[in-house]
Amino acid sequence: MAQDPRGNPGAYLSGRGSGGSSGGRDTIVDLEEAAATAMAEAPIRALLDDYGRPFAQGEVLFREGEPANHAFLLYSGRVRLLKRVRMVERSLSVLKGGDLFGEGALLDGATRSSTAVALSDGVSLVFDRPSLRQVVERFPALSERILTQLVRRVRDAEDQIEVLMLRDTQSKVISALLKMSRTAAGPAELSISPVELSSRVGLDVDTVKRTVQRLRDQQYVRIVGERIEIPDLEALRRLYSLLGSKEELRGER
Repeated sequence: MAQDPRGNPGAYLSGRGSGGSSGGRDTIVDLEEAAATAMAEAPIRALLDDYGRPFAQGEVLFREGEPANHAFLLYSGRVRLLKRVRMVERSLSVLKGGDLFGEGALLDGATRSSTAVALSDGVSLVFDRPSLRQVVERFPALSERILTQLVRRVRDAEDQIEVLMLRDTQSKVISALLKMSRTAAGPAELSISPVELSSRVGLDVDTVKRTVQRLRDQQYVRIVGERIEIPDLEALRRLYSLLGSKEELRGER
């Protein structure tokens, strides 16, 4: 399996008694259960029988540059998307139960823009264009979920462009955390690994870990394995505004 060149993909406090291993596993189970619940309106067993494809840890589901013939809807397990940049494979994201990927197959003549590698054993629903058309016609709930995924993908891309335009490392990480917490009314809890966060902000994994640990030391966040808890969103927003003001002052000099 391809190795992530951007640092240790483990929990934010690896080796520091944070409970990273058990916390990460709980997160995986919770997300798989949430995915199953979201798809429960459709007869999931029939879908798995017709379109389910099991995969093993380390298996390459598809490679960058190959013809794109199938789209995938992850039912269980985790999959990492990698992209080759200057002869080095960079981690784009880590997918969990309920995530759609490889949707470029819905376009004529498309090729894979990334490589998908299984991080654990799991099962995915696999559709070619005709079968996906039949499924969305038969199961409106699944159709709605796929549409929601595509809309969210566009929004996430817009958010990522905005984050990448920031120059300050801490501002990048805080901006990404705030954007992921935008629907939270009170304290926020985010299930996101260092690798996933690094792909969102365009920083290496070790830099992301140091930045999150600094926010923890300043008591803006709490860290539990691969979960980041934000007890006071307004305080984090004030810090982000302060960092932005400092950046503006530096630009005026």
